[in-house]
Amino acid sequence: MTTAGQAQRQRDRWRSIGILVGGLVLAIGFGIQMILLIPTTYTATSAVALRPLAAEVPADTVEMLAHEYGVSLSSAETAEIARSDAASAGTAGGNDADVSVSTVQDPGTATLRIVVSSTSRSAAIRVANELASYAVAQGEDDTTTRVVPVVEAGVAGVSSVPPRHLYIAALLCLAALVLAGGLYRIRERT
Repeated sequence: MTTAGQAQRQRDRWRSIGILVGGLVLAIGFGIQMILLIPTTYTATSAVALRPLAAEVPADTVEMLAHEYGVSLSSAETAEIARSDAASAGTAGGNDADVSVSTVQDPGTATLRIVVSSTSRSAAIRVANELASYAVAQGEDDTTTRVVPVVEAGVAGVSSVPPRHLYIAALLCLAALVLAGGLYRIRERT
């Protein structure tokens, strides 16, 4: 093989590598932008428990009352009241944050977990705590049980989806695999 032929093969190899790397850089940039455009949903959880005021109160009754509190707390009207209270208390993004509320009663107990999802971390925390306070206030008139806060929502307990770091790491691993495969293919071909 002549020197001119080797030089041409070398130029072809570098051009192919440049196209491969440039395409991967563009794909990675586009992928990261798409990952960053996915809206983040934050989930905060607070909890309240119903405690019987007398020993004669059956556990079934307390669990049924906990279920009723759960239905009341997860209603759209109650969530709107808590969201409004959170917004008036100065929570950034509290007024225009998207908020959804659900309650989960731990099996066999009178403990209610109040789960609030929002597009704002501070609104999720504030609304979860407002709903727990609302439950305690509603329970003040109850003659059979007392509602007590068990867990207060805080920054440490807030989860968020999507897991952006995981998505970006997966994108970079995929790009590394494509790069390795492409370099191998270019070496074999030229």
